[in-house]
Amino acid sequence: MTSSATSPSIRHRLAPAALCVAALLAGGCAAIDPHNMIGRQFAPGTSQTNPFGPVGATALSTTERVRAFDFVWNTINDRYYDAKLNGVDWKAAGDRYRPQAIGAPDDDAFWEMLDRMAGEMKDAHTRVESPKRAEQIRNNESVSLGFSFIRLDGRFIVSSVHPDSDAWWAGVRPGMALTAIEGVPTQAAYDKVMGVTRVDSTDRSRHFRAVRRIVAGDLDSKASFTFERIDGTKMDVTLKRRRTSTAALANHRVLPSGLGYIRLTQWTGFTADRSEQAVRELKDTPGIVIDLRGNPGGSLLAVTNLLRRFFPAKTDVGRVLTRSGQAVGFFFGTVEVIKLKQIVDGGPDAYLGPVVVLVNAASGSGSEYFAGAMQAEGRATIMGETTCGCLLGFLGYSAIPGGGELAYSEIGFRFTNGKRIEGEGVVPEKPVPVTLEDLRLNRDRALEEAQALLKTMGPWKPPAKTALR
Repeated sequence: MTSSATSPSIRHRLAPAALCVAALLAGGCAAIDPHNMIGRQFAPGTSQTNPFGPVGATALSTTERVRAFDFVWNTINDRYYDAKLNGVDWKAAGDRYRPQAIGAPDDDAFWEMLDRMAGEMKDAHTRVESPKRAEQIRNNESVSLGFSFIRLDGRFIVSSVHPDSDAWWAGVRPGMALTAIEGVPTQAAYDKVMGVTRVDSTDRSRHFRAVRRIVAGDLDSKASFTFERIDGTKMDVTLKRRRTSTAALANHRVLPSGLGYIRLTQWTGFTADRSEQAVRELKDTPGIVIDLRGNPGGSLLAVTNLLRRFFPAKTDVGRVLTRSGQAVGFFFGTVEVIKLKQIVDGGPDAYLGPVVVLVNAASGSGSEYFAGAMQAEGRATIMGETTCGCLLGFLGYSAIPGGGELAYSEIGFRFTNGKRIEGEGVVPEKPVPVTLEDLRLNRDRALEEAQALLKTMGPWKPPAKTALR
């Protein structure tokens, strides 16, 4: 979100292995590199040389568009983790989108059409990023109006406002109703945007894509809105899109209640390290709240590194699903980078106090892996709202001819309780829906209820079935 489709991309885990064997892999032998990891972008913010040549400022030619289209269609067809392609008639999709993409009026429309074709997989992780969007991802930034909204009680309600945005300084606050966009009633404007928004893993993730289409755009471009204040008065504002950082953040503290609190905005090596340190510093607290609300995902290694801090012994949390049924690796499978059986390395210094994980509809991918694994093993109580339902994995972006980038799901997950999460979401044991009153009062009811629950709970005792001696 911040894309709802950020992956538990295996990038953080793959980077060291890829660097070590890059020279030997230069031949591109399919047997040596069956997952085609050569040239992938393994981590946010890293540069990538497009093997198809430099990307210029001129418009793509028809030949370049054809090459880009064929690359996307063939890659998904040949390498998607599910050989049945989610039951999608992919050939028919290619036949339908090819003339629309090749004949698109401009390059922006061309990349948009490629992404809409990728959306036919009904998978938030399988997507095409335009050159402009790919550059923003590499720079950990977004260009946005700085607010978001949800559908609540039959109206469109502001759910968050960035404090550095024009929206904030214009007086927009959570709990206000959004009644018009560019002079058009919000329902009509939203329906129009949804009509051109690609299909996604769930309706929840598709909503976030639609919101992003409304609030994102070119730097310094403007849009007008009408908001309704709590007292019923209206305010008309014109807002400018500004650049904001999407860099991952992690923080922790001891709450006034004496309970521990950890929050991560993304799963990266940095946030995982900070969070592991947080668990050590909070080891004497009687319970910990882990806040993953709004966290769209990230590195699988970062997730598993934090998971291990809550289990006293090696614990089987599920399996990875691949197209071949084999582990992800190099050199004819002799070097396994991602094993089929997902084992969390616990330890004697694990935190054994009770844990509550807070999630919402914008908790995706890596956050769903963490919450889903903790839930499946009975290690935490999940509280809040049903998550995105966007849990697949990709191994890094692939460069598309013409400058775009392709992510395609190469890994699925199944937890020990049999749940897949993709297309469904992690369903909290303790639902705490967002209410209009709480937004207006700036009240965090989920955090309040998490603390109340933790105070009634004692230390966790691992069931025998989860320990692998």
